[in-house]
Amino acid sequence: MTAGRKLAGTAVFGGSDGLMSILGVVMFIASRSTALVFPVAVMGAVPASYSMGALTKAVHAAVVSSRSIEGNTKMTRTTFRAGGPARGIPVLATGAAATYLADISEFQPDIDDATYLAWSKAVGIRAMYGAEHDDGAWYRGQRRADLHAGGAEFVAIYQYLVAGQSGAAQARAFHQLVGPIQPHEVFVADFEAGDHAMLTAWYNEMLALYGQGIAPYLWTYTGLLFGEAEGALPVQWLADYAAVEPSSRHTLWQFSETFDVPGVGTADCSVFHGTISQLAALAYAPPRPQPPADWTYRKPGSLRVTPGHTNFDATWAAPAGQPTPDHYQVWVYKGTTCDQQTLVPSYPRPEPGPATSPDPGSLAPRTFYTLHVSAFGPGGSHAQADVFAEATFTTGG
Repeated sequence: MTAGRKLAGTAVFGGSDGLMSILGVVMFIASRSTALVFPVAVMGAVPASYSMGALTKAVHAAVVSSRSIEGNTKMTRTTFRAGGPARGIPVLATGAAATYLADISEFQPDIDDATYLAWSKAVGIRAMYGAEHDDGAWYRGQRRADLHAGGAEFVAIYQYLVAGQSGAAQARAFHQLVGPIQPHEVFVADFEAGDHAMLTAWYNEMLALYGQGIAPYLWTYTGLLFGEAEGALPVQWLADYAAVEPSSRHTLWQFSETFDVPGVGTADCSVFHGTISQLAALAYAPPRPQPPADWTYRKPGSLRVTPGHTNFDATWAAPAGQPTPDHYQVWVYKGTTCDQQTLVPSYPRPEPGPATSPDPGSLAPRTFYTLHVSAFGPGGSHAQADVFAEATFTTGG
């Protein structure tokens, strides 16, 4: 995401033979209220031997050296992004879980998906610049589809909001291009120019187009200083290129615009303090089918127990061919007789998924136990008393 140096006009057209026929490059120099457009170069057919990587470097070099005149005021194109001047890559905390995310656009037209996704399963991709420019690397949604197919677990699809354009019109253009939200996605307003009223209009129109259920998956990206000036903080995605993470509440911290990203090259990079599973849990997931109130689950399958000295771990599979349970209930009994007298005091206890959470050491060493696991659904639907998976185990000495 780039404030003041959007290469907004790269467009690649090709038929089934994959040849590029037109490359149009324009540079957008954005102010708070105006976006000026300057054609830099227009090329005809590009030889097939001329790689996109080399072409992108050449175009980028041309844009970096460009200057513009507005009235009698000379304007130097800034190379900074929403986070402000780059002040070096900070030393990030080690030892704690961290998930990194690069955001990519037509500045990175060719990336190695497999290499990138082996490094991180989280990614940000630009869909649009304003209401009229589809990102040159959106590729009619193919980049989005390829990343999902490659195993991405968190995909932030963003639109750079252009000052002077209607926020509602930009939201409508995004909706028309991107369509319904898909699992593992959030939609992001890239708010680096314009005013807060434009951002509010974008959000209101997105809610009207997608419904109120989209609200948790509508995020905002902005820079610390700009966000403070516009009264937009806190936001989910915050840019600040400082050695110390900003104190304003956020989910993602964009800490660098010059990070060496595997499979991409130099790009913006953000960090989430947590695992990819924790980040993915914040993205859209389709509603699970709700079983009827009198639903009876079959027993879980493939129950496996690994005993410890005074505890155990267990895994199992959801009942086959049935709606995903809301949770499971786990019972542990001492011996082979299963009743209230032999039930271990810290049980029964619920488990959200098909595995036990760490047992606090409630068992005795060198003791025989019986384990029961049943599936439960929302709204009171549950398994019958005698529908459970069973396993026995002996704790270690």
